[in-house]
Amino acid sequence: MKKIAFIVQRYGEEVNGGAEYYCRILAERLTGTYEVDVLTSCALEYVTWANWYPAATTTINGVNVHRFPTEYERQAKDHLQYETERKIKKWSRPEEWQGMGWLKMWGRALVGKTVRRYSLMWAQHQGPYTPDLITYLKRNHRQYDALIFITYLYYPTIAGMNVAPRKSIFIPTAHDEIPIYLPGFRSLFRKPRAILYLTSAEKRFVQQLFHNQPIYSDIAGVGIDTTEAPADAADTVLKLTANEPYLIYIGRIDKAKGCEMLFDYFIQYKEMHPSSLKLVLVGQTFMPIPDHPDFVSAGFVDEGVKVSLLKGAKALVIPSQHESLSMVTLESFAHGIPVIANEKCEVLKDHIELSQGGLLFSDYGSFENDVQQLLAQNPEPMAENARSYVEQNYTWDKVLARFSKAVDYVSNRA
Repeated sequence: MKKIAFIVQRYGEEVNGGAEYYCRILAERLTGTYEVDVLTSCALEYVTWANWYPAATTTINGVNVHRFPTEYERQAKDHLQYETERKIKKWSRPEEWQGMGWLKMWGRALVGKTVRRYSLMWAQHQGPYTPDLITYLKRNHRQYDALIFITYLYYPTIAGMNVAPRKSIFIPTAHDEIPIYLPGFRSLFRKPRAILYLTSAEKRFVQQLFHNQPIYSDIAGVGIDTTEAPADAADTVLKLTANEPYLIYIGRIDKAKGCEMLFDYFIQYKEMHPSSLKLVLVGQTFMPIPDHPDFVSAGFVDEGVKVSLLKGAKALVIPSQHESLSMVTLESFAHGIPVIANEKCEVLKDHIELSQGGLLFSDYGSFENDVQQLLAQNPEPMAENARSYVEQNYTWDKVLARFSKAVDYVSNRA
């Protein structure tokens, strides 16, 4: 049996995050095919990367999890990170090398002030800074047939992929956001032996930006389950919703996810269309939620309650402009629940247009029209489109076959 290791910034049943959840369900699915390890930090949340789990090896649902401590916590406004980012951007401009500028760059290089060095410093400030994880990887990478790095943005991937790139599989979960344009990521996206993208939109974006088409790649996607929620979840759902119609948002409640816009649009909608319609919010909160009678905050709930809430909704709303897959969109489709999604996100736009299982909005007017249309129409045709889209494209047998093909590719060539 081959042995593989996932390297990811956080891991655990309590961890709330799309890439982290993707890593966990994929690792658990693969325990029957491979011996699976996970190398990760001791952090529970990403704001400070504070050590929460003990630095130890545990087993979670058949997966061996090795946790390494973060050496220091990140501040919400870490001036060192912003300073290194400023220097990276400045020193990587072409005009810095024009005329006598090359002398300055040569002088900086002599004392170690290079773009490459500052890119690594930026990664350390970005966190989670886990040097013991990298030391473990250097000492033990030979026992693994493949190393799988999930998410491009964080230190374990940026530093870890230098260790054994020829046996590395990269799952970048990339999208169009400011950090990906930092020059340090050019080499990262050209380093691994194989890249597995989550969607066609992600692959298009990455290859246009980094011109890394020669690297072996595939679109792995994710498998979506439609397991029934436990019966005891129904009582919790009834208490939260009082059996009234509602839209639902599931995910991190954060300005970066478009939640401020969603709150504004929903309040404006209720002023224009008074009714009993609610907005149910599921997930950890990283911003204030308006004090409004039609907002229902469920917090971070277990899977059964989440599924029950989703199945009872009129629609799932995804306001984010930046998604690399949006698993909750696919889960919603699998249960026949339409999705109202931000048209500015290419991944969500692809999902909606290919499935015909939801509607897109770009401003308040289109958001209002989408809600009105979904409340008025027969939901079944759109629900059937959504379910068919998932059945044709996002089943575990297809995902695991693509993953195993990539593991065979890197392990044979390594």
